[in-house]
Amino acid sequence: MFGESFDQLMVESYLASSSLGGGLTALGKCRYHDRGSFYSSFFQLSIGLERLFKIIFIINHMVENDLDKPDYKTLKKFSHNISDIHKHCAAYGSKFLPNFNWELNWQQNLIITLLSEFAEASRYYNMDKMVKGKKETNDPLPQWNEVINSCFRKHISEKKKQKFETELNVWAEKNHAFNYTWNKGLDGHLLSQIDEYILNWKVIHVTPYITFEIVSMLEPYYHLMIELKNAVDEIEHFKGIRDPLVPYIHEIFVFFLVPKHLALRRKIWSHRY
Repeated sequence: MFGESFDQLMVESYLASSSLGGGLTALGKCRYHDRGSFYSSFFQLSIGLERLFKIIFIINHMVENDLDKPDYKTLKKFSHNISDIHKHCAAYGSKFLPNFNWELNWQQNLIITLLSEFAEASRYYNMDKMVKGKKETNDPLPQWNEVINSCFRKHISEKKKQKFETELNVWAEKNHAFNYTWNKGLDGHLLSQIDEYILNWKVIHVTPYITFEIVSMLEPYYHLMIELKNAVDEIEHFKGIRDPLVPYIHEIFVFFLVPKHLALRRKIWSHRY
């Protein structure tokens, strides 16, 4: 019979997995003219990452402290700082699985930084701008614009860039698209018709690569969860505990293993592969 610890970790893992899957799905539906669509994705991704890393933190604490869980103050010190707790979890990974790469690349670091700031403060950026006396926070959309441009430079081949430029020139000539619109880009600046076309193309074609960056960043944590579960099992066996305290939570995060060619095409993300 499974106890309270097992059930709580199971529920929390499903919550984290559902939030991450929902965030990745929402990310694929983002469109440049609908700024709310980006916020929806940020909300779910930040919640999912925070809860995933806190689950890993708790289980690692159990491994290091004879199955005792951390107290409220220990976990509370992280608040919503995803960047900070991620560094702790990456350190656990380096300990258990030193052959894996636990360093974030440039694009992944931009994503983690944005989502950490979003979780801590900037999720209320628009609301804060409407009221007086509120401390200024960063607008997450210009930060996301930087993520898009960075992934554009990294992932879009020169051949595809040249093809896009040709298509853009043909479209602009055909539609006499040489004026400014009333619309603003993610960086807050007014868009010309050509700028609007470029931004729309980038959001649609670069977002799958951003999704892949997130999934590839999380893939090592699937294996870390297995190692932590095995470590807990060993302690339970030594102490004669028959009812497991930790479920096989890695099975709820199987989508971390999706390879690049599938990640680029996937539209709906869930805990299934």
